[in-house]
Formats: sequence, structure tokens, C-alpha cells
Amino acid sequence: MRKVYAAFAGGRSVLAVIALIGATVSLLLVAGAGANLAGSTFEGNDGNLVVGTAGNHDWDNAPNLSVGVDLPTGTTDNSFGQGAKENDVNTTVVAGSIPNSKADLARFAVAGEVIQGDTFMYIAWSRENQSGTVNFDFELNAAPQPDLTTPGAKTLVRTVNDVLINYAFQGGSNTPTLTKYTWNGSDWGTGQTISGTCEEAKTNDQTVSDTLGGNPAVNRPAQQFGEAAINLTCAGIVQKNACKTFGSVYVKSRSSTSFTSEIKDFIAPVEFKANNCGKLTIIKQTVPSALNQDFSYTTTGGLSPSTFTLNAAKPAGGASDTQVFDNLQPNTYTVTEPSPDPLGFAFDHVTCVGAGGSSVGRVATAVITGGSDITCTYVNNQQLGAIKVTKISTKSAATPLAGAKFSVTGPGGFSTTLTTDSSGTACVDGLIFGSYSVTETAAPTGYNLDDTAAHPVTVNVNTTCSGSPQGTGAAFKDTPLTDVTVEAASQVAGGTKSTITCKDAGNNSVGTGGSLAEDSKLSAPSLKPGTYTCTVVIDP
Repeated sequence: MRKVYAAFAGGRSVLAVIALIGATVSLLLVAGAGANLAGSTFEGNDGNLVVGTAGNHDWDNAPNLSVGVDLPTGTTDNSFGQGAKENDVNTTVVAGSIPNSKADLARFAVAGEVIQGDTFMYIAWSRENQSGTVNFDFELNAAPQPDLTTPGAKTLVRTVNDVLINYAFQGGSNTPTLTKYTWNGSDWGTGQTISGTCEEAKTNDQTVSDTLGGNPAVNRPAQQFGEAAINLTCAGIVQKNACKTFGSVYVKSRSSTSFTSEIKDFIAPVEFKANNCGKLTIIKQTVPSALNQDFSYTTTGGLSPSTFTLNAAKPAGGASDTQVFDNLQPNTYTVTEPSPDPLGFAFDHVTCVGAGGSSVGRVATAVITGGSDITCTYVNNQQLGAIKVTKISTKSAATPLAGAKFSVTGPGGFSTTLTTDSSGTACVDGLIFGSYSVTETAAPTGYNLDDTAAHPVTVNVNTTCSGSPQGTGAAFKDTPLTDVTVEAASQVAGGTKSTITCKDAGNNSVGTGGSLAEDSKLSAPSLKPGTYTCTVVIDP
């Protein structure tokens, strides 16, 4: 300050001080004009696209940004034709009718975020010419619009409470006026100016570099770029903590300030991504894939339904493989797949994808904030068992017997046949858990089929034939058989005749033949071990 006084000595010092004070005041006013809308860090009234204060947002780092680019000026540019007005639902898209004038749009952008339950929307536009006033209408729709990029008749899709925001700049200052209109089912009704406490807006007062959405830079002279930040909750457009707001936004230019004036240029709709709520998706998978098994789940945090069932196979009339919880208010939610597992399945893991999703053990946790989209996938492995049968001789050596045949039947109509090998064993694996029956159907050659009963086997251990298969308990045993032949033959023709009879220990006759004859023979095949008595009577 001493240097200032030295530079302006004498009577000029007072003027110098006054000039310095005036400059200081001017600087303060500029700084004040750059203040952000309450509750937001978006620089919506500095008339440029770059962050001016560290930690803030602007169009170079706008949250949840969507950008639309107009078709090139000339014969390919499209517009609403045939005198279209804002209240028209049935309209026509035409090409080549937009002159290079104040109504000729270049680009537009929409961004948004939810802060403490309030929905903020940020809008920007650029145009090809800086002459004249600005009347741009940003239409916010809940439902998708038809394809407006192709010429022809169009029926616009509007839902009650859709919103139109008019961005009007009449020259003079760089501060526009924002007016909202609400669709009542047939027209936009009467506009209401958005309070200055709920919005801020500004057009550029000097050349700015338009790089909206990362598009190639275009220098826009003064009044060819404008922006606004709007607290839609404060403006009475979106309720606090609202889940669903608007799905898309597009911009149109009007020929004059009159709301009934003709619509000129437009840029097709883009997505409005700001959302206060979030989504949690639970998916069921099995290994192998798409197995028909119900899995139950429990939840916390107020999810509805609080319990549910999933099935990776999505059987007709049964449970789906996916449960979606949409429009969730910010909160912490959990989903748990309880133990024990269904018979034949073992929990493997759960993986959550998306910011705020995590898992520990069987519990998936979702921390939902505005715009969260978390997907948690539960994976359960099928458990498969094996049955092994063993065939041995009843003799004390317990000789392994090859060639014995067994039938194995089980759940779901399962049926197979096993034949023992040289080690006297046979095995089948890949069996789903459940109850099976094992029956010997044929003994090895030379052995008696001692046991024809069906033996139950419960398969409930995850294993294979090379591991520790389950079986029928005691090994199947078969008895070796003996063939007995008794013969009495006369040494001379016309000599003696004989009869032969054989009986077992129970005095039961065995064998065939042995009737009175010069050459009498009795055959008793396949006799089990025991005591047999054969009587030969010669010429009784």
C-alpha cells in the first residue's frame, strides 16, 4: 500500500484510493456471481465449461453426464415442421428447414446428482449463431420418446407431470430466466418462474471452448453457450428422496418468447441419469449350470419381499433365477442364503459387483446410495456321489468274482447296469444325492445267485469312484456250484439193470434220470455245498 501512495502523490492520491476501492468492489462482485447453487458444488453460473475452484464440478467433470449433438446445419438438419407448437403431441420431423440463426442448436448436455435427498439437474446448450434472443425448451419425460432422428410423422409420448423448462435469454445481462411448465395430460398449462433460490443460470460473456461430452472443441463467442443448475426438489418438480424422476431430456428452440410460437430446431433425447435410489439384483447360479433346485433367502433392511426363493433352472411355474429390488432408498441391505444347503448342493461363493456391494460368507451386503446398481451372484456346486458293489465267493477264501451283474435304480428314473471286473467290484459315480436300490440280477458262471433282494443305498457323500464311494454294506456273496453225475452200466448186454436216486440233507431228491436201465445215469448239476446221498440199486 505504501507503494501505491508513492505512485499517486499529491492531490491524486485520493482518486487513486477511490479507484482502488472500486476495483476491489468489482472483483468481489465477480466472485459473488460465481457462487454455486446451495447444496451443490456445480459451477452453474460462470458461463464456461471448466472447473474454476478445486473440488467443484463443471462440464469438464459433470456427474452422470449425457450429451446430444445436433445434425449439421443445412439440408440434413432436422426440426419439428409444419408450424409445430409445444402443446402438440402429433407432430412431424422434417429436414433442412433450420436457418443459421438464433434458433440453430449445436449441442446440449444434461447432468445430475442427488444430494441429501434433493435432485439436482444441470443443463447446457450451445448454438451456431450468437444473434438475437434465446428461447430453448428442455423437455423432461418419464417415458421414452419415439425415434426423433428420422423424418416423418411422430406421436410424442408425454406423461402427466412431465416437465418443460424454458431457458430464456433476452439480451442485456447474461442472466437468463428459467420457467417451468407441467404436462397435465393435454397441454403444458401456465408457466411458473423458478425461484432464484432454486436455480442459477448464465450465458457466456466471452468466447469459450465448447467440448461438451468430450466432443471436438469449438470456440463459441459470447451468447452462444448457456448453462443452468436447478434444484428440482426446491423447484417443486421432484419430491425429496424421490426414486423415479425422468428418463430422458431433449431440447428445442422456439422462434419467439411466446409459448405458442413455432418450434424450430431440436436435438434428440438423451438419458437423464440422476437417481436418488438404487437397485439390488440377486442371481442364482449352479455348477453345472441351470440345475433345478430351489434355494431360499432371507433379507434385512426392509427389502420386499423379505424372503424369497430362486432356482437356476427357472422351471415353468416355479421360481426365477433372479430377484430384483428396484427403487431402493439409500440404506444398507443384506441378503443371506441360509445353511444347511439343499440335499446334494454345497454353497461355494457369492460375488457382488457394483459400488457399495460386498460379501462375507453367505451374506451379501448392499450399501445403496443414489444411482447404485449392485448385482450379487450366488453359486452353489452340485454334490455327486458314487456306489460301489463287491462280489465274492462264500467260500472261506472270499474269492473276488468277475461277471456278476447288478441293476442300480434311483431318483428321477435313474437306472443303470453294472458288471463286476476281475477284482470283483463295479462302480458308478456322478449320482445325485438320494436313495438308490442295488439288486444282483445274474451271478457269475458256476455260482449260485444267493441274494435277489433290492438293497437300499443312501448317496449323501460328495465323491467319485476313485475316491470313497458308498456301497451296500457287506459285499454280495455267491456260492460256488458242483455238478454231480452218477452212472450204473451193465458190462454185458442183457445183463443187469440199475436205478439211481440222490437226496440232499433234507431228504429232497436232486438230479434227473436214474430210472431202471442197463445203463442208468442221474445228473444233478449246480449243487450247493452240502451232503448228498445217492443210492444205486442193481437188479433188485
